[in-house]
Amino acid sequence: MFRSFTLCLRSRLTSEPSLKVFTDYLTNIPQMKRPSAARIAIVSNGLFLGGAAITTENVISSKIESRVEQQLPSASGISASIPLLDVPSDLTSDLIKSVRINVDEYVLKGSGTKSSLSISAKNISKSKPTRMGSLDITTTIPVSKLLKESGFNGAEIVDNALRVSVGAGGLGEAFLVPKYSNNQIYFQLKSVSVMGSPIPSSSLPADIQDQLKSRTARDLDVPQGLKVKSVSIGSKGLSVNFYGTNIRLENLAASL
Repeated sequence: MFRSFTLCLRSRLTSEPSLKVFTDYLTNIPQMKRPSAARIAIVSNGLFLGGAAITTENVISSKIESRVEQQLPSASGISASIPLLDVPSDLTSDLIKSVRINVDEYVLKGSGTKSSLSISAKNISKSKPTRMGSLDITTTIPVSKLLKESGFNGAEIVDNALRVSVGAGGLGEAFLVPKYSNNQIYFQLKSVSVMGSPIPSSSLPADIQDQLKSRTARDLDVPQGLKVKSVSIGSKGLSVNFYGTNIRLENLAASL
């Protein structure tokens, strides 16, 4: 700052009195500082509002987690989140726009199988009974459980399919994918190869798919009000995706 003042003073020394130069320089100081102060105020307000939104989101998410824990007592590792941009409307509306809920472990009714849950719900009522405008649930059975119950020795998950050894001495391999029909999940043959060479489907027994279905079919209890959207295999295990509309949380909890 002093160097700038010296240069300014020297440049005007021959044409203006030194006192006027000094006065002009002091006059410019507030004009130089105002934009910086404004920017600081904007940033400060932004940080304050952002912090308030995060705090509110945490409070709402905590209440949702408590409600899920009450309705699904066998669930553990429950976490919920809502979009920060939805917080203002969620506070003033009778509905929560959307929420994502993850459950690390949950014992499915009927089968007693331990699984994880990924839940996406929209337009959730705050009043009881809790009703959801739309609901998407993915339940995933762990790899270890899937492989144990598959009935195939040495089975493993490769490229979103179940790879099993087939043929004399296990020289061949078959890739199986899950299917759903009539409240049953079963495996269907995707491809077969022997020592790396694919076998044409025409050379396989005509009823091989029926045999495979008969061997692997398992009944699936579909939660009340939901439909099966898809079944798939991935690195985490066998996943079943359900969806539905206008679902009551209490009814879902009683059948999930």
